[in-house]
Amino acid sequence: MLSAPVRSREAAVWQTLAAKERLCEELDRLVRSGSGSAPSEAEPVEVQSAAAQERWAALPALQAAWEKKMLARRDAALGALSEAAAAGKYLARIEQGAGFRHEGLLELELLLGLQSPPEFQQQRLALQVRKLKVRFSSAATTGAVNAGERLLAWCSQPGVADALDRERCERILSKVEQMR
Repeated sequence: MLSAPVRSREAAVWQTLAAKERLCEELDRLVRSGSGSAPSEAEPVEVQSAAAQERWAALPALQAAWEKKMLARRDAALGALSEAAAAGKYLARIEQGAGFRHEGLLELELLLGLQSPPEFQQQRLALQVRKLKVRFSSAATTGAVNAGERLLAWCSQPGVADALDRERCERILSKVEQMR
């Protein structure tokens, strides 16, 4: 009974992180689609940016280090929406980070004991083998990275998840909330 308020607060943290990640993903999707770069847009970039900032402000703040990482992602996306040069660089970051985001979901599924979709089983096995090789060949441990840190790294990386990856992310968030 005493731990219920603590669990509720921790669940709120994960829900806030998820909401901020989804907001950033919406901005990333706008950058990818080229929305906002055309002057004839029904909703100008300034309006889209202001709406995103209002929605962000309505969400509770995360702990300082986490908030800083998520703000960096949001601000980079907003900058890409308003500047063509920044958009090109940001799109490159999204493309370069696609592999990291994909592997990040596999790592989180492994760490949390969740099943990966059948089409990713071969990649999951390769990841497991790679992790074991690193563990056995490394005499010094670099320190354990927990699921929360991995989830934050995934959330702060620019990118757009497809429907399957979004579903996987939701399962991961649900599991992390349950674990705390």
